[in-house]
Amino acid sequence: MVSEEELYELGVLGWSNLAKNFIGADLLLGNGFSRSITDDRFHYDSLFEKFLAKCSLENKRIFKGFGTSNFEFILEKLLNAIFVNRIFRVDAYRIKEIEEATQCLKDGLIETIQDIHPLAGDIDKKTLERIGIQLNSFNDIFTLNYDLFLYRITLILNDKHHQGENVGQYSDYFWDNYDEQFLYFGSSEEFKGYKHPYYLHGALFLFKEASYDLKLKRKTDSPTELVKLVRDAIQGGRMPLFVSEGTPQDKRETIKQSHYLEFALKKLAEAERRLVIFGASLSDPDQHIIDALNKNDRDLAVSIHIDDAKSIEKIKSEIRCIKRKFGDYHIVNFFKSDTLFRF
Repeated sequence: MVSEEELYELGVLGWSNLAKNFIGADLLLGNGFSRSITDDRFHYDSLFEKFLAKCSLENKRIFKGFGTSNFEFILEKLLNAIFVNRIFRVDAYRIKEIEEATQCLKDGLIETIQDIHPLAGDIDKKTLERIGIQLNSFNDIFTLNYDLFLYRITLILNDKHHQGENVGQYSDYFWDNYDEQFLYFGSSEEFKGYKHPYYLHGALFLFKEASYDLKLKRKTDSPTELVKLVRDAIQGGRMPLFVSEGTPQDKRETIKQSHYLEFALKKLAEAERRLVIFGASLSDPDQHIIDALNKNDRDLAVSIHIDDAKSIEKIKSEIRCIKRKFGDYHIVNFFKSDTLFRF
């Protein structure tokens, strides 16, 4: 196990050594944040691969044939195929095959989400409240995660704000009613004075409808599980707006197709406050995030996960890799990941 003295020599400190210099900083969250909430039981290295693992061999062949892991893209192509084949009166059996593949895609995504994502009742609300209070010392929150945790936390904090507690109020720019089920995105300046969560890779509760980016409505005290609302929306023919995997080019293309995702990435690139990066590996497929961060000079504090299995050489290699990504753009500080949040 690496000693505290060795970590100190490498410049990997406890958060308390950096905290005073990063009060009011922005925060960038990666998968390590969500995994910590559920004691490392929850992770989603590849939602599409988990979906494929449950498909028949023939359906695996079909879905791999699209050459993408973008669920929304595949659904759109399948629905277009059904529409065109009906117009040309293609054999009804073939149309039925496409319809069955479409239903398999929707059902499979629903089942995969239910398998990997804890229900609200599985997570102690006090835990989310405690994390929310700790987030209050930061400013805007950028997240690479597409799960439901941050949405639930910001709802809790907004309720506390309205009850007169000294916590910030959050707005994600989904500000007006689209229908009874959804709000739609509009980058209005009305929200000055708010803190903002930005879902850089979308989220399970975000959807597209024609030219609109939509968010499921939800109240903190609603008896309906948010996961169930997501399931119902998918069953109704919508696919969540999220970027789960793929090459850097794949991710950029998906982002370009959404006004909201482009807006969120632009906000990250324009931000000038100091930034704390927690639980994000920022591997090669996330080069677009690195590129956005390198648009402006700023001080960074980056978490390093330390465990008994990690050698001093592994930590040194990780630090060198992070420094190479940021070059001379920023002053980079490092801290032990388990010293920032109390999960």
